[in-house]
Amino acid sequence: MKGYVLDTSVLYYGKDLPLEGELVITPGVARELSKEGMASRLELLLATRIRISSASRRSLEKVREAAERTGDSRRLSETDKELLAVALDLGYELLTDDYSIQNVASMLGIAASGLDQPGITKVYEWESKCRGCGKALPADVRVCPVCGSGTKTRRKREPPRA
Repeated sequence: MKGYVLDTSVLYYGKDLPLEGELVITPGVARELSKEGMASRLELLLATRIRISSASRRSLEKVREAAERTGDSRRLSETDKELLAVALDLGYELLTDDYSIQNVASMLGIAASGLDQPGITKVYEWESKCRGCGKALPADVRVCPVCGSGTKTRRKREPPRA
C-alpha cells in the first residue's frame, strides 16, 4: 500500500493532501499542531484520513546515525527525526519542504517530496566552523575546543578535483 508521512508544515499551512494512499503523522507532529492552536483541525484529520504512528527504536537510531554522517543532526528536531524514522519503518514517502529532512531522507533511501519548494538535487554534508580561529570542526560542535569561540554551520567544501 502506498502511503505518505506528513511534516507539520503540510498540515499547518493547509496544503492539499494526496488523494490516495494512507496518511501518517507522528506524535511529535500532533504535539506541534496542538501547540499552534490547531487541535480542532487535528481532531478532524485524525477522525477522517490520518493516523498517528510512532517510530521504532531501530529506525530512530538509523536516522540519528545518518544525520550525524551528513552533519544535519544539529538542524533536525526530535519531531523531524521521528518523521524520518516512521517513513523508514513504513516505506512511505515523506512530504516536507525542509531541506535537512530531505537530505537525511536521501541518505537513508527514503523518498521525499517538497510541496511548495523543489526537492533537493544533491546530498550535502555539513560542518561547523569556528567564528574565532576558523577551524573546521564536526557539525555538532557548538564551541571551539581550540579557542572557545562559538561556531557556525556551513556546507562542507568538496576537495579539489585533480
